[in-house]
Amino acid sequence: MKRFWRAVFRRPVAAISLFVLVALYGGMFFAEFISPYTPTDVFRGSSYHPPNVRLFSRELGLRPQIQRYVLVDDINWEYAPVRGDYVPVRLFTEGPEYRLWGLIPMSVHLFGTEEPYTAGAGIGGDQNARWSTGGQTEPVYLMGADNLGRDLFSRILYGSRISLTIGFIGIAISLTLAITLGGLAGYFGGWADWTIMRFAEFFILIPGLYLILFLRSLLSRDMDSGQSFLIITVILSFVGWPGSARLIRGLVHSIKREDFIINAQLEGIPPLVIIFRHIIPQMSSILIVSITLGIPGFILGETVLSYLGLGIVDPAVSWGSLLNREVTTLSNLRNFPWFLYPGLFLLLTTLAFNFIGDLLRDVLDPYYRERKIGV
Repeated sequence: MKRFWRAVFRRPVAAISLFVLVALYGGMFFAEFISPYTPTDVFRGSSYHPPNVRLFSRELGLRPQIQRYVLVDDINWEYAPVRGDYVPVRLFTEGPEYRLWGLIPMSVHLFGTEEPYTAGAGIGGDQNARWSTGGQTEPVYLMGADNLGRDLFSRILYGSRISLTIGFIGIAISLTLAITLGGLAGYFGGWADWTIMRFAEFFILIPGLYLILFLRSLLSRDMDSGQSFLIITVILSFVGWPGSARLIRGLVHSIKREDFIINAQLEGIPPLVIIFRHIIPQMSSILIVSITLGIPGFILGETVLSYLGLGIVDPAVSWGSLLNREVTTLSNLRNFPWFLYPGLFLLLTTLAFNFIGDLLRDVLDPYYRERKIGV
């Protein structure tokens, strides 16, 4: 760990990547508190509303604030800022009620306007889905709004729960299959090795994206969000294990020739105990790197499925489903560029995991040379 932290502080890109991941996962765990609204809050007359948060104005000085907009074209949804009309933004404001982590009832949000919240400005949903500031339909849009006036920042935070979680769950299932099957093939050899490796090569020969789309198309599209999340995770894990299994098989095949493994066999220790207690720990550095480099693949897999309409559906939200709903035409992107923010979050997450994976590969490499990276 000392070597790892020295390497992190000596590499600015790795330090930034670590900060990005901590911020993203922190936002995921505290999404209800950080986001000013829920992902289903709808505001009348605010469709395609641009971001309205400012840090400075002549009227209020240097402080967070929102600028009021008026709708000047309800066909093309063009807004114009109202000059000199600003509303202060403050921390820890009252807002829609929620349960933090599904357990703690709260109504305090990280930020909001200083004007009191009143009900009745939205459409649809329950009482908590109809909030506005000061009786006027001018919510805090840090990253703009979608076609229904829903806050994009809140939807991105809530969507990160699926997009970021599916990476860890998927890599856990995939790596468990790879360790089990690859370990058995490498340890026993013979017919077990031949059967498992031929089975893995069959999946490797099929392009991963086509296989994912084929497996998903076999299932019903009339599934709720929980079922979709489970099915997508299983499909991605089932497709992702063969490559890791081949790597683990080769490592186990070489490690089992070491003297301490031969001694364990002579003592009569069961093969599964030898594999998981004596051989797998010897590959811990490689497995850690595989995890950090494999998580972005699962996140991108879910994004592709949701973007194509085969993944997460309303009322649940993920980064892929946000891109699917909003990034539909080039004119949409030209007129409402904030719709690309979910893609930006996806890009930052992928790059951060890859940079951290590169760092771990250097630090945990058994042939690591200190003078190479200076730690």
